[in-house]
Amino acid sequence: MLNAIWNGIAAFFEFIFNLIKPIGMMVDVIFIIIIAIGCIYWLIYEQRVMKGKTRNYLADRVEKNKD
Repeated sequence: MLNAIWNGIAAFFEFIFNLIKPIGMMVDVIFIIIIAIGCIYWLIYEQRVMKGKTRNYLADRVEKNKD
């Protein structure tokens, strides 16, 4: 029973990796670009919060419903 599960997972990953092969390095480049954009946004946001130009909405507490 467990062999069938692990073999099924292995077959799924082999299928996915065969689909990604033609894309090649492009996946890495896309992730690098997304991470760089996120870091730049975070740094700009941090500077705006430190200067007091905007409130830190990322640190706001969630209000509980008072029903």
